[in-house]
Amino acid sequence: MYRFTATTAAVLFFLMMMTTACSDAGSQNQSGDGELQAVPDGPLTVQVQFLVDEDRYEEALTKLRKEDGSNPEIMVMLRDTHLHYGTWLMYHAEMIHMTERMPMALAHFRRVLELDPQNRQAQANIRQIEDIYQSMNREIPQGVAE
Repeated sequence: MYRFTATTAAVLFFLMMMTTACSDAGSQNQSGDGELQAVPDGPLTVQVQFLVDEDRYEEALTKLRKEDGSNPEIMVMLRDTHLHYGTWLMYHAEMIHMTERMPMALAHFRRVLELDPQNRQAQANIRQIEDIYQSMNREIPQGVAE
């Protein structure tokens, strides 16, 4: 009889993520005519939150990289943006092949830990992705997002 183990579950999850497509992925960041919505005027926090809500993480990170990275408010926004980006890559980035998006997600979660070493969500997501790689006898990708 076949035993359903955590490794089996991880492999099934990985395979499911590779084959599943979400019909509304990417639809949030475009208006009805396919155009990107304009970033609202206002404080940086409002602009970054808008971009994150629209799954426009690279734009949000570009804005944040122009700021003083030692500012605690900027560090929190960077941490949260990397965390959201990594999670989006894990679960919703169907247009990016799994072999590209999982290393990218890992890099973003590792960046979160550089900014917030005790972040439990990033730690859990890193463990989950690394466990999947190990269960498939694959080398775990290295690197940290900018």
